[in-house]
Formats: sequence, C-alpha cells, structure tokens
Amino acid sequence: MTKKNYEDIASKILLLIGGKENISYCTHCVTRLRITTKDKSLIKVDEINKLSGVVGNQWSGEQFQIIIGNEVEDVYKAICKLADIKEEASIDENLDVNVKKEKGIKGIFSTLLEILSSVLAPIIPAIVACGLLQGLLYSAQSLGWIDPANETYTFFFTCSQVAFYFLPILVGYSAGKRFKCNPILAATTAGILMSPSFSALAGTQIKLFGIIPVMYAGYASTVIPAILTVYFQSHVERLCKRFVPKMIDIIVTPLVTVMVSAIVGWTILAPIGGWLGTFVAEGILWLYTSLGPIGGAICGAVYPFMLMTGMQVAMSPITVQNLATLGYDFIYPCTAASNAAMAVCALYIFWKSKDENTKSMGLSTGITGLIGVTEPVFFGLIAKYKKALIATVVGGAAGGLVMGAFTVQYLSFGFVPFGTIVLAMTETFPYYMIGVCIAMVVAFVMMYLLKWKD
Repeated sequence: MTKKNYEDIASKILLLIGGKENISYCTHCVTRLRITTKDKSLIKVDEINKLSGVVGNQWSGEQFQIIIGNEVEDVYKAICKLADIKEEASIDENLDVNVKKEKGIKGIFSTLLEILSSVLAPIIPAIVACGLLQGLLYSAQSLGWIDPANETYTFFFTCSQVAFYFLPILVGYSAGKRFKCNPILAATTAGILMSPSFSALAGTQIKLFGIIPVMYAGYASTVIPAILTVYFQSHVERLCKRFVPKMIDIIVTPLVTVMVSAIVGWTILAPIGGWLGTFVAEGILWLYTSLGPIGGAICGAVYPFMLMTGMQVAMSPITVQNLATLGYDFIYPCTAASNAAMAVCALYIFWKSKDENTKSMGLSTGITGLIGVTEPVFFGLIAKYKKALIATVVGGAAGGLVMGAFTVQYLSFGFVPFGTIVLAMTETFPYYMIGVCIAMVVAFVMMYLLKWKD
C-alpha cells in the first residue's frame, strides 16, 4: 500500500466500526489491529472483511481483531491520526489490555495465558538475539570456520548465554510492568533469586533469624519463580504505598518491598515456581519423547487450530523453559512443518486460482508464510478453504512425524521454517530440512488430490 492507501483503508475501517467515538481502546500486534469498542453491535463485520488490504477478522473476548498482515503498523498509525487518539504500545508490551475477561474456568485459563504472554513477549527479542548468536556460533564451529577454544569464540559464546542465565531478571522487570509495580525493584528481587552466590549454595539450608527455613537452589534461567515472586511483590508495594507516609516513602517502600518479597520468594514462591516449571517442561518432554513420531505428528497437525484460537502463545512458556533447561526447543520444528504446509497451500492457490485477488493473496501470504509469518495465510486462505485446511493438517502431521522421530532441535525463538533457519543448524538439521520438505510435498499432493479450485 502507499501512504494514501493507508489513510484510505483506515478511514473505511473507522466508518465500519462505528466511528472514532465508538473506540474505547485500540492497539496492534504483528499482524492484527486490536480494537475494543463501546458498542460492538455497530461493527459491520462482513463489510470490513471485504475491504482491500484486510485479510480477515475475529473476536477475542470483547476485543475485535482485524487481520491486516505485515503493514498493520502503518494502518494503525493512520487510524490513530484520523481518529485523533493516542498511539499505544504494540502487543509485545501490552497484551489485550482492557479486554473484558470471561468468567469460570475458561476465564481463569485466559487470564493465566494473558499474564504469561504479556510477561514473556517483551523479553523474546533478547532471547532471539542470544539464540541467533548461538546458532551462528554453532554453525561456524560445525563448518570448521572457528575453533571453539579460540578466545574470540569464547567471548561471543559467553555473550550468547547472558539472556538465558539472567532470564529471571528480564522476567522480573517485565512482570513488574505487567503487575504495575516498580519494574526496577522487581528486577532487583528477581536478581536476588538467581544470585550466583546463592546458587553456589544450592542444596544447603539455613534459618533466617533462627526460625525461617530457607533452602538454597539454583534459579538462574527459570521463569515461573520470578513471576510468582513479583506478583506477590506488587501487593507488598501497594500496601506500603497505602500506609507509609509520603515523606519517607522513597526510603521505606523499596526496602520493605524487596526484603519481604525476597524472604517470601525464597521460602515459598520460588520453590513452588521451580517445581512447576520443571514439572511442565519435563512433562511435555516426557510426552513428546514417549510418543515420539506420533507426538510430533500431533503437534504439527493441531498447530493451525491453535493459531486460529490464539492458543499458540500458550507454548511460549514451554519454549522458554525448554531453552533454559535443555538448551534447545522441540516445539518449533513441529511448528515449522505446519507453517511450511500452509505456505505451500497458499502458493498452490496462487498457481491454480483464476481470481486476481486470490492469486495475489496466495503469492504474498505464501512467501511470508515461508519466512514464518502465517496469520495472514491462515486467516486469508487456509481458514477460508476446507480443502486447504485439510492439506495443511495432513502436511503438518507428516512433517511433524519426522521432527518427533528424531527429536529435532531449534535453538531459540524465531521465524520458521526459513526466516531464522540458522537456529535449526544443530546436529539434527538434516532431519529439520527433511521434515519441512516432507510437509511441503505432502501438502502440495493433498491439494492436488483434493482437486482444490476457486
């Protein structure tokens, strides 16, 4: 789109959602506009779906999401300018704020999912940076371009470990922002949990004040202990703000907040969080390794439905935990198989379709799908055509079968299958490529056998 097109589509979207007066909150993520309206009955869903530049739409609670694709930020800025509203932080920093929460078990699960996602999303760039550096180093070492004993290699390898070792501090800072307490104090408390001095005493027990038992453990590279502790800390800080006189607030509140949270964190919350994190990661790993190829096939087959419901973010904590405890993740390769199948289906549609708009969408979303951005291809084509969805599921399952059979490794968050392919360059890389290629071939054959046409 040109700049003029951005303003054109923005003005049409504003009109079809009931005007700027109907907006109560508006932000965006990588591919979607996320709008909360005062009266959702004013939204003309079908007409929005027909707009040129709109791939699709969906509801998430009370939030209306318009799927734009890679140009969503430009459209969002145009909407903010036309509606004269303040630009909000993207979804990476503020996930689904002001969305009305559902009640019951579903609501509790949605809330937990939102908390985990909003805490982890801002730190993913740091994990990607260090993970990509690890991938580059591993590739250079495997190709014989650098000696792992070389001091240059050692320097960069140490750099690549930082985001993982100090993960609790990053999580603590992000959780502090999410739970609306001082993020610097939150990071400080998380730093206390993973202090190397305490980690060196792992397995030993002391008694604070001769009464309170503290079992030292290693919490470096963990996620859940920091989140639980910072959540508790947010309440301690609010109590201090409520009762401590303003004159001494700057002195008393930080001291009480950090020390009380550190004690409760070490004695209760961190051990619980550490157990939960280990249980989840090892449980998923056990299921995956026990089922082997079947587990990989299931992951590859169901991923499109997770993408459809937004449930793919539920895998982020597992990926973080896998990277921290295993040094690699096994979920991403299965996702790569599914993404590859989706992309090939889109390119097949480009090849076979006689409609110019459909051909254009097939080509553009097929290419971005190969890079690793799949929401446009899924909502624009796969969810629209049942045969394409069947081909994606079968192709993803076939590729996932290979990924599970050989426990294919991926070194960090990235864009699969090919956007950050260097992160797949471990000893299992040949199987990664085989799995991806099989997913693509099977998806193509399925589209042919099902005789897809407009």
